[in-house]
Amino acid sequence: MTDQKYVFYGTIIDTPDPSTLRIRKEHICVVNKGRIELIQPFANRNLDEHQDVTFIHLSESQFICPGFVDLHCHAPQYRQAGSATEVPLLEWLRKFTFPNEARCSDPLYARDLYTKLVSRLLRNGTTTTQYFATIHLEATKILAEICQEKGQRAYIGKVCADQNSPDFYVETTDESIRNTEELIHYVHQMQKGRDVAGMNALIHPVITPRFIPTCSINLLSQLGQLAKKHDVHVQSHIAETADEVAFVHDLYPSIGNGRDVAIFRETGLLTSKAVFAHGIYLADNEVDEMVASGSAVASCPIANFLFSKGLTAIEHCTKRGLNVGLGTDIGGAYASSMLPVMRAAVFAHRTMDFVSFDRSHAALPCFPEHKDAVIDFKFAYYLATLGGARALNIDSQIGSFEVEKQFDALLIDCNVESQAFDYWKDDEMDILFEKWMNAGDDRNIAGVWVQGVKVG
Repeated sequence: MTDQKYVFYGTIIDTPDPSTLRIRKEHICVVNKGRIELIQPFANRNLDEHQDVTFIHLSESQFICPGFVDLHCHAPQYRQAGSATEVPLLEWLRKFTFPNEARCSDPLYARDLYTKLVSRLLRNGTTTTQYFATIHLEATKILAEICQEKGQRAYIGKVCADQNSPDFYVETTDESIRNTEELIHYVHQMQKGRDVAGMNALIHPVITPRFIPTCSINLLSQLGQLAKKHDVHVQSHIAETADEVAFVHDLYPSIGNGRDVAIFRETGLLTSKAVFAHGIYLADNEVDEMVASGSAVASCPIANFLFSKGLTAIEHCTKRGLNVGLGTDIGGAYASSMLPVMRAAVFAHRTMDFVSFDRSHAALPCFPEHKDAVIDFKFAYYLATLGGARALNIDSQIGSFEVEKQFDALLIDCNVESQAFDYWKDDEMDILFEKWMNAGDDRNIAGVWVQGVKVG
């Protein structure tokens, strides 16, 4: 219930910007009707004024921090996460992924799969997820229902694909448009009555062309019209791998020289509510065009290592003004938790010191000539929280701890039995936080809240 009131007393940690780990020790955080009502030093405050509350006194090994935002998750691929990593992207789609996703034509299979997935993500501390579902309308509705039932904030899209897909997993253009609009109406109906104590809806529809090779220009253009008509979010893949870039150029050479950014622009999908996964092979002028449009990139560093043979130049892109967050990209990547993703983002940035590319050339990865800036654990955590929230245009609601923001949060305990690292009582809190990020896992997550409701 959003009307439950919590008072947390102890250490509060967040990242209000990429370089700052804000640690507020011996503070109280009052959560009322799903929102943060008060954050201030304890200073012998009289807690008797807070009646009918759940009081949580954090120990020296505990802190609260914002929940994770996963900007790119393929819900039907959860079953294959951790496997099928040995082949290139397009072969991976044909051999493993399309057959796996096609199984969601069975609603019972989809419900079982998605129930396991959402439960796992919440247990891993992911309070907000942007999902690719499948081409199946009923299964996508089921995913929305499960997220609503379990209390996860979710942005959900029915995948759209009318070409270059196997016969058993493809739709017509008309089917794709009709079912996409039906999903939008369905989710909007779910949102009605959700405005409890001024809280926004948990579930949001997302227009989801899989990627340009599986979509005709007619389909993309009609999806762009739907995005404008209903003012909804958009997601897809962009400049992900060298073979994908070449494929798009061969398909549509006359539209913006066959480049993803230009094609999304021409079809009305490059909007301020759009998040595109990967962005490995972007030229600087394309980054600038995305900045001008207000769209964002979901960097997926584990999948980038495995499939793209390249890296999202996060620091360079953010310096140019692009909003960037992180995504698990399961099952293109093996981890359903955002912790390994953050670690991979740090490693990816270090890797850039080893190589150099010409950023002016659109066919090459966009690597910076940096020497001073560093993506460290603080920057990575920012990307996984407030950075992701900014990509979704909800940073005024979640991503950091501020008065009036909604309470999407984790309670972390760095001293639990059988955890993956050892606890030293005299470690400072910044050290504990870094150890959890670098060596911890879901065993350290003692509580998860979305909109002030304990979930999971």
